[in-house]
Amino acid sequence: MEYETCYAFEPQTERRPAKKRRVETHGLHASWEARRNIYEELWAEQSARLEGLLYEINEVTVTDIANFVQTHSASSRDECSSIPSAIISAGPSIASHATLFQHICKKITSSSNSTFVPVTASGAPNLKTLLKNIIQKATSSEAYQDDEDDELPLQPAVKQPRLLNYDLQILCNWVEERGASKVVVAFQDCEALDGALLSSVIELFSCWIDRIPFVLLFGIATSIENFQAKLTRRAARCIDGQQFDTVKAESALERVFATIHTPETRLWLGPGLCTALLRRQTDHMQSLHAFVDSVQYAYMTAFYANATTQLLGESASIDSVSPGFFEALRNLPSFREHASSLLDEQRAPLVRSLLESDNDLFVYAQNEISSGRESLSGILGAVDVLHAIQSCLPNLQQTLRSSLVVDSLDGRLADSSWIRNLMLSVRRASSNFLNSMLERLIKLSHSELHPTCERLLADLKELLHSQGSEAAPLRSEEDLKNSTLRTTIVAKKVELSKAKSTLTKGDAAYSSLLRRFSDALDGYLNSTLIDPKTLVFHEIFIYDLKSPHRDVFTPKPRFAVERALASPNDYLNCECCAPKPGEEEESTLSATQPATAILYQLYLESGAIINVSDLRSAFVTIVGGEERDESETAALFQRSLAELQYLGLVKTTKKKTDHVLKVSWNGL
Repeated sequence: MEYETCYAFEPQTERRPAKKRRVETHGLHASWEARRNIYEELWAEQSARLEGLLYEINEVTVTDIANFVQTHSASSRDECSSIPSAIISAGPSIASHATLFQHICKKITSSSNSTFVPVTASGAPNLKTLLKNIIQKATSSEAYQDDEDDELPLQPAVKQPRLLNYDLQILCNWVEERGASKVVVAFQDCEALDGALLSSVIELFSCWIDRIPFVLLFGIATSIENFQAKLTRRAARCIDGQQFDTVKAESALERVFATIHTPETRLWLGPGLCTALLRRQTDHMQSLHAFVDSVQYAYMTAFYANATTQLLGESASIDSVSPGFFEALRNLPSFREHASSLLDEQRAPLVRSLLESDNDLFVYAQNEISSGRESLSGILGAVDVLHAIQSCLPNLQQTLRSSLVVDSLDGRLADSSWIRNLMLSVRRASSNFLNSMLERLIKLSHSELHPTCERLLADLKELLHSQGSEAAPLRSEEDLKNSTLRTTIVAKKVELSKAKSTLTKGDAAYSSLLRRFSDALDGYLNSTLIDPKTLVFHEIFIYDLKSPHRDVFTPKPRFAVERALASPNDYLNCECCAPKPGEEEESTLSATQPATAILYQLYLESGAIINVSDLRSAFVTIVGGEERDESETAALFQRSLAELQYLGLVKTTKKKTDHVLKVSWNGL
């Protein structure tokens, strides 16, 4: 095949294809259709919310940029006119720039007779190629075609000479024929473009601004100062720029994460999986669409791997579940622990009915799942309360809402040091901070503290009104400003003691009111922030399996290939390739292993330059035997060496024709 360019394929038509057997699913596998329908229903609801949010995140910025493009144009059509330009601070996530510019393109093209040309660094290696791509994208390839002579023939009404495909006269003629009002050229990643190339194209556009209505969009990831430093002075004078700021990537991710976990959610992502998603999003600078794809894959995996998720459907009934469902339900670890706790509480009849009656177990599981989802909604409400309170306390370390959600789902938030610091700051807060906290908590409609906060806010306003409008803010008795240090000398030793200052009548009343609020908040958090792992049947409505997601979204193909070649028994699982007792898998060499694996292990023991003759001799020593002739062994060696070359492990060298060069080392 190395020397033949083609070959004739003659299929054998005499044999009839084998009949396809219809495999009937049974047991828990029979419920896959129902689980898939539930997945499609839940993800359709979640996807609709996420898509609306992704468009809403930058809607204000997109609208402002579209208005800028419509209202700004070259005021004077002469050679000195500057180009209207929008400088968009899109943040360091380059992956999110494409989504932003797609929204801008839809907004601009739908509201005006304009053409939108996106430009990336991969399509701009030099000036000619950049101009060629801009012209092709602007004209939409309707009136022009490329030919073999690297020219772009024009097809106007009046016959004109043929122009080169990078000549802007083509774009000028197209604008006149189509009557385009704007030619919007968007440079999505300016930092990736060469500064000299970017300056050259800006200067060239300024020469054509009297004939082509250019509008430029620059997406920057750092700052305007760095962008200006890339340009020449002449190019900087050719643009009339206006800055637009988008929503920061961190804030956008927080909003998307908040949409995933809502009180209406039927399938919750566990703390381990959420941590992996957030860390991957932060470390690798992925776009928000990539984050949504990760969430969708988590939904798919949850319903595919867990047959008990049939209970998450709205129309789930005892007749629709698959055989073996109740056995799987009774073997869940949370149900076993729950049954043991019921026995400890002397509720043996209930346990007996759950173990013997499928109908009782089905009804009980539905009620417990509904109760568990309500508990998770309560945890989410407590997180909103904590997030609202911390925003009113300037001296407290601010924590992201997503981190609070992850810690609460893991059961670590209730006893954390952050909670203790927050409660201490609340007890020391002055009256103006308490007033803002109560107002923020009242706006949370799903908070159980709503009635208590309304009463406390009314009492606080009455107390402040009695003190007068010009009075200083009331302070708590635990405030450091209301305590003094006393120095006492005893036996030539200085002793320090803390004593509280005498409180005024207003401060004493305020301290009592603040104590009522802190006690109510403490009781609410203790009753709400429970460990979700203690909920019975939490394996059904909380998915926290990280391994499928990690293997798919952060794969290690090189590690898998090296492991398969170094330890083929891990994949073949055969006795002939298994290492002997007391031997390491990497040091095992036997003729029963695949030929490529044997050659790879010999390859690991070689140096940077490998003598093919010596390598073949070692290979023949291991593989060759009485039952194999020399030609078969030579064929196995040639095929194995070709496969190593295909994998990029070795390559030929011109210096020594009988040697090969090692390209890669194990583990690098």
